[in-house]
Amino acid sequence: MRVFLSIGDRSASNYIYRILKDFPKGFEFVGFTDERIESLGVQSVGKIEDLSVVGIVEVIPKILTIRSLFKRSVEELKRCDALIACDAPGFNLRLIKEAKKLKLKVIYFISPQVWAWKPSRAETLARYSDHLIVILPFEKAFYEPFSDQLKVHFVGHPLVDMAKPSLSREAFIKKISIPETFYTLMPGSRWGEIKRHTPLLKKVVQMISREEEAFFLVPTFDIFKDYLEDAFSNLPVKVISPSHVESPAYNSLAYSKKALIASGTASLEAGIIGTPHAVFYKVNPLTYFLGRLLVKVRFISLVNLISQKGVVPELINPKPETLVKAFYSIDETSQKENFKDLKESLGSEGVIDRLRDLFYKLLKD
Repeated sequence: MRVFLSIGDRSASNYIYRILKDFPKGFEFVGFTDERIESLGVQSVGKIEDLSVVGIVEVIPKILTIRSLFKRSVEELKRCDALIACDAPGFNLRLIKEAKKLKLKVIYFISPQVWAWKPSRAETLARYSDHLIVILPFEKAFYEPFSDQLKVHFVGHPLVDMAKPSLSREAFIKKISIPETFYTLMPGSRWGEIKRHTPLLKKVVQMISREEEAFFLVPTFDIFKDYLEDAFSNLPVKVISPSHVESPAYNSLAYSKKALIASGTASLEAGIIGTPHAVFYKVNPLTYFLGRLLVKVRFISLVNLISQKGVVPELINPKPETLVKAFYSIDETSQKENFKDLKESLGSEGVIDRLRDLFYKLLKD
């Protein structure tokens, strides 16, 4: 069986990598890749980075690239038996329509945030997908009105298995040669986020360093390492990537006193690991204005969305001094208590195995 993988961001890629790593034989995978996905033998049609963009205005510079990738994907679908579409609704909700025209089996993994905005996407997803695999506990109920069209599955969130340090505190600190006490900064997992957030975090580091003798870790992917090292040069900051240590983000979060995290999956990873943190995000002013009109949820952090309360501070387009103030206002004790309930709501361990078994069953049936 030949399966097309349409993966739109690094988080989805990490989940798919773990699921496919020990996948049963008899399947040929092709689609959007990064270096880890390619290491599994998946044939590349394009790079995940080319699809990875968040925002309304922010997508404009990539329109021509995305259009080209879409045409290439449709041609490739003609030689496939099934499509696994992962998140990236702007791209994938169009792609599943093409897959249905070709009578392919369609599995959608990771629901678009239809509960936050564009609820009409739920109807599109139900009409053109055979199965939806959700990873947030409240999402299955949201799709109940479409139960006669769409089979929805929830077996837990893969981060329950994944968000763990690979080293002891002592081994980690020794391996990368850092002080015992440090803070973590996470500027994002996309180039756009990195370039918007790094100047802000640089100013934050400078301001905090005037208040205390602080040290900061910035865990990232190898592709961003040189840019970040240059940006934070001459500051008490160390940038680490998989070329330095396995699971740089999970190790850093596990042993960090607290963190500042760009909104996204990293906030949920911190919550599962138990790292006190504040969430921030910078967007184009027009995107922010339109978002205020369109988004129907109270929170942007996944921790707060799942908990349905303000467990962690959230700041949109903050000034450096505002983010510093939020950093010092983090209630470490309260957050750690709330994180226990959060983790329980995401399912028991063994999620990756359950997802692998589910994908196999759905593709073979």
